[in-house]
Amino acid sequence: MLAAATLAVIATLALYVRINGREDTTAPLYDWQVSAFDGLAGADQAIYNSLYTVKDEIPIIYDDINRFNEPGVKFRWPNLQDFEDWLLPPFHRDTSWEQNGSLQWSLFEPLAEGEMQGSTMYLGTDGKLPGQGSFLLIIGHVHAGFTNNNSIVIWWNEKNHVAMPESGFRDQLILQGWREVVPYSGDLEVKRLFGDDAAEQPADDGAEDVDGLLEGIFGEQ
Repeated sequence: MLAAATLAVIATLALYVRINGREDTTAPLYDWQVSAFDGLAGADQAIYNSLYTVKDEIPIIYDDINRFNEPGVKFRWPNLQDFEDWLLPPFHRDTSWEQNGSLQWSLFEPLAEGEMQGSTMYLGTDGKLPGQGSFLLIIGHVHAGFTNNNSIVIWWNEKNHVAMPESGFRDQLILQGWREVVPYSGDLEVKRLFGDDAAEQPADDGAEDVDGLLEGIFGEQ
């Protein structure tokens, strides 16, 4: 099972590189940003990976918990108990949560009366591991007519204990020591998973190498 899963991951990454090509340059970071590839380590990187994976699931949970609201019932974003019910990492308190420092999560929904504009924030802080930082997942949402626009951004603070920010405005977060986490590029993700050599092959040989890799993977089935 493990070997099959590994082959599936390799095949998916190979197809990605085959279709989209390699990225030979990395976009520069601002002082208020941090790279998810080389700016985070250990539990902080594991927690970020979980947040990045589930951030697109949160709007789905939002739709689910509000789907059958009675007329007049205010819509709300998922709370921490909803995340527990969905077994959603890194909020769900399981073995992985404990291994990654047992962050204490809290929810700040500034417009609790149900208005569909503002910033909903999930703060994870007070981790138990040495040198562990804090995380903030912000959902900025605007309701205009029949259109809902949501932006989800992950922030990191090197401090182990921080208070919930009063707002999700970028400039205020930066002044409080928060840094926006910039996700991996496709090339850096290959490098992270399979080592430096995997991402440093000449670009003109990439297609041929990927074709050979795919043939070797699927030829073994």
